[in-house]
Amino acid sequence: ELSKAEDITNMLSQDITTQHLLFASLGSAEYMEFVLKNPLNVPQTVTIHSDDPELSVITCTEECRHFKELTKTSTRLEENMFHVEDGAPGPKVYLRPKESVLIPLKYQSFLCDHALAFQSANGVIVSRQQTQHGAKWYVSALSKPPTLFQQVTFKAEDSELMAVLRVNVEPTPHVVDQTFRLYHPELCFLKKAIRLPPWHDPPGRPGHLKAERLDATTGVSVRCSDPNIVCQTRTLVPGEPRDIYLKVPGSPSPNIKMFFVMVFTDKWMAAPSQIWQFYVHFLERVDVSCVAGQKSRQSLVLRGKQAVRKVRCYSSHPQEIKVDPEGVFVLPPAAVQEVHMKVQPWRAGSRFFYLNAVDVEHRRLINSWLVCLNIYRPVLSKTFEVHVPVSGERGCSKKISYTNPYTSRRTFLLRSDHPDLLQFKEDRFQIGGGESYSIGLRFAPSRSSGSVDILVYVNSLEEKTEETFSVKVNYT
Repeated sequence: ELSKAEDITNMLSQDITTQHLLFASLGSAEYMEFVLKNPLNVPQTVTIHSDDPELSVITCTEECRHFKELTKTSTRLEENMFHVEDGAPGPKVYLRPKESVLIPLKYQSFLCDHALAFQSANGVIVSRQQTQHGAKWYVSALSKPPTLFQQVTFKAEDSELMAVLRVNVEPTPHVVDQTFRLYHPELCFLKKAIRLPPWHDPPGRPGHLKAERLDATTGVSVRCSDPNIVCQTRTLVPGEPRDIYLKVPGSPSPNIKMFFVMVFTDKWMAAPSQIWQFYVHFLERVDVSCVAGQKSRQSLVLRGKQAVRKVRCYSSHPQEIKVDPEGVFVLPPAAVQEVHMKVQPWRAGSRFFYLNAVDVEHRRLINSWLVCLNIYRPVLSKTFEVHVPVSGERGCSKKISYTNPYTSRRTFLLRSDHPDLLQFKEDRFQIGGGESYSIGLRFAPSRSSGSVDILVYVNSLEEKTEETFSVKVNYT
């Protein structure tokens, strides 16, 4: 007797509830139709309400016609069926007594569980499928993703429930067409513009995922899986390329922010033509000013955490960046370790290097540095011009003279910014004070004519540049 009323209410609620299973992927719209019937003998104005905007009613007749043609649905299309009011919980439809209508619905989600994609050690698989036009990447999890529940209620004029549609959404893996990996200083906004390529749809792509050729007349819209990221595109005049603009909020180092960008080329955004995956690495910035060919030193501070770690530093350009300590060292908890970075670039300009401190036991990133180099061109002491025959089998050998400017005996090192084109007879030589030495140069053969400027650095044992020679090589 105590549970009779509740049990009857639950049974009546289950009787008017329709269950629907839906398999959906990121950015793709899934179309469905729900049969709504007025069981009463009087006309009713039914209000349709969805508890989540991802599951919505298609009120536009043109959009409904588009999805019917896309899914090859042969049911009858009714025009101007819904009445939409500002501030209302949802659209309204008028039903005559015992009348039945088809309510068009669309489920489409642009959000993604980004935390799941980070946990590669906890069961995430990144698999690759080779197609005719390249590789496609699929992201999936060993553990089954949680089922999402969406509900749509249909209420009569007296707010009584007439029907309930419960949609069980099973997330499925999506295709990743391109992957971008960006590096940016920590706690700074990343502003990036990416130009859209004029891609074509591959033959093996499903019909509803066909991509149109991108030009200035194609309507392009973009969506981002992270609501905190600004992602937009601008309409340009015909003939101009189209760009996608991103604005990503910064995070502390060494955090990595991952998100997806979906590019749509159809008006109603039925399915993304391309899905791009972004990894933004936020690093601690280090500014270094140096001279090309000369070694510069910079000290970095690495702070210990709560446990003892075995750490090793890795650089993106090991030929130009050396780290001391070079091998594995122990980082005690709450301690401060000084890491000495030795930079020796060979070409002038602005460049970016990356230095990572890694826990070698747990393979975990501890800290990252973004090394921003401002490299100046060295002062040239002498300029030489050499002619090398094209298609020579053994190349060409030349000699240039160098005089020790010091009064004591010194040892010098020879360096070049083009080691693939120029080799030295001896990389190291020793001469007395005021004496001269002939530097033997060996130029590699070439199969094409042209000219290239090669810088020869005469450095001390501390890698300080004593003199710089410019050799213009003409392949004739």
